[in-house]
Amino acid sequence: MKKIDFKKELNDEQYNVVSSGDGAKLVLAGAGSGKTRTLVYRVAWLINNGVRPEEILLLTFTNKAANEMLERVNCLIFNERIKKIHVWGGTFHATANRLLKIYGTEIGIQKDFTIMDSDDSKSLINHILKDNFLTFPKKQKSSSGLIQEVFSFSINSGIEINETLEVKFPQWQEFLIEFENVEIEYKKRKKESKFLDFDDLLYYFKELVTNKKIGRELKNKWEHVLIDEYQDTNYLQAEIIKELCLEKNNVLAVGDDAQSIYSFRAADIKNIIEFPKIFKNCKIYKLEKNYRSTPEILNLANRVISENQNQFSKNLKAILSPYVKPYLIALNDNREEAWFIVDKIKDFLQDEKKPNDIAVLFRAGSNAQTLEMELNKAGISYEMRGGLRFFERSHIKDVIAFLKIINHINDYVSLFRVLNFYEGIGEVTVKNIYDQIKKFKNTSELIESDIKIPNKAYEGWKHFIMFLKKIEKFKNENPGKLISTIIEEYYFYLSLKYEDFKERHEDLVQLSYFASSFDNLKYFLDETALQESFNLKKNVNKNECIILSTIHQAKGLEWEIVFLINLTSDSLPHPLCVTKYGIEEERRLFYVAITRAKKYLYMTYPLYLFKYGELKNTEISEFIKGIDEKFLNFNQGSYSNTILSSGDITYEADDEIYFKNKSYLPEIDEL
Repeated sequence: MKKIDFKKELNDEQYNVVSSGDGAKLVLAGAGSGKTRTLVYRVAWLINNGVRPEEILLLTFTNKAANEMLERVNCLIFNERIKKIHVWGGTFHATANRLLKIYGTEIGIQKDFTIMDSDDSKSLINHILKDNFLTFPKKQKSSSGLIQEVFSFSINSGIEINETLEVKFPQWQEFLIEFENVEIEYKKRKKESKFLDFDDLLYYFKELVTNKKIGRELKNKWEHVLIDEYQDTNYLQAEIIKELCLEKNNVLAVGDDAQSIYSFRAADIKNIIEFPKIFKNCKIYKLEKNYRSTPEILNLANRVISENQNQFSKNLKAILSPYVKPYLIALNDNREEAWFIVDKIKDFLQDEKKPNDIAVLFRAGSNAQTLEMELNKAGISYEMRGGLRFFERSHIKDVIAFLKIINHINDYVSLFRVLNFYEGIGEVTVKNIYDQIKKFKNTSELIESDIKIPNKAYEGWKHFIMFLKKIEKFKNENPGKLISTIIEEYYFYLSLKYEDFKERHEDLVQLSYFASSFDNLKYFLDETALQESFNLKKNVNKNECIILSTIHQAKGLEWEIVFLINLTSDSLPHPLCVTKYGIEEERRLFYVAITRAKKYLYMTYPLYLFKYGELKNTEISEFIKGIDEKFLNFNQGSYSNTILSSGDITYEADDEIYFKNKSYLPEIDEL
């Protein structure tokens, strides 16, 4: 075991945590402050001071994080990467699995249980729906993902199904009895088959630590428990830690309340806020020295998060030298926002910045649709994080399938995709229908025809024909209006199929906006085909891609150059998060986005957006409104008159955009 000079290898803040004695500790680790390093050295310190590795439990949120930490501990202690220590390290779920294999029989869990993944769980729910519960809405098979989401949120939040529906899924409250009955059957079938899903692992982990016999053994098993990312813990995880550690009080939780952004997954900021109240004589440490970002970026981050009331106060301090203030830029609409970002990315790439050092962040996937189009046209490769590329998303493909049928009635693939939405119409019926209509030239001939339909499919077919009549009159008009009409029909199916249907609906609104710039349906479908062909590019080295990511997906990552787009009041904060605590979480999300940037931060927003068939004024995000001009780069201290010149293009918020080089205009305008 090699000698480690802890004082020399750590800063004062980190050393104070690492070298502290026994007792409860809450370490508030600001963004970029070296929390992983602190945890690694704390484990090494404990081992160097006589604690046996097997008496240490390190809980994380990813196996990758646990493996990385343990590997670094090995390197510190043994100066090599071969795993020689036996610290209990892993995620809550992995640790639960390991413990249930050892102790599960004591609480009625057989050792040969099988863990179900998400797809297995949905499949089992589908079988239950098909066999027993016909009072759910039509197309009940589409509801399995939502039902699974309800069950998961309920168990991880420690609340009943009825409260979960009230809080998260109010549109499903009338089906409470069905949810409860499905849950009873779901639990029964899991038990019969010796299945545990991911949520069961946490549930039974809690059962182990609260069990009189096994709980005592587990509490004696570990002398020290360390938890990473404590702000992301849910009710079950916090209860596990409380039961496990309250007696010995040797618990160290590392986290940042300012980065608590996962309440939609049942994470509860209350766990970290109330930690010092739960564990006696808890000492609070702060890691505020930031090694990632420039002082200018941190000044903005500190200013933004200072508005939150429910938090521990922190003030990030930069180690890096001063550089340049973040930019705030207003553009006329989101197309011009996309043109600006593409233009700046080109500049950075020409300056030999690495593509994977550049990231564009956004609140929701729909915010990036226009930018995706322009990146494709500019030949700039990108990797989409936190979701699929726009035209790869199933709900986008669904709506485009409607359009393809209107444009060309003999499109069998699109016909099958669309008719599958309607009750009683399956693959055999679609083939039968296609054989009867394949000689038709357009939808008018189909509407006027009298084809043979099986009785079970008659109502669904009748509904489809009625809808065709409704939209056919729009087929020669602006395709944006056509899509808006299709969305009305598709919305009910969308709400059944996806738990995040409201966010997907925003994607479709964005598709309508994009389509509104085309003169006719054929041109629009040609463009979508081109976009799909861009998506099919293979073998692109990830190092040659810029990153497009939701802010949620970007947490824990960093880039030299960050663009934060669509900073409007309709995007950040998200309209669905307008409660007191929801607003604070949205502000934390903004804070997380800002602190991903190392040197350059560009924040942009459109002054106008096309929504629900008309052009509407936007307002800048309330998180930016009160920020003093000393924190930002913009002219005249006025958001409405922001002017920024760059190369061939001058952006002026209150006037039209004037191009000095017409060749810069996107190809779409030539159609």
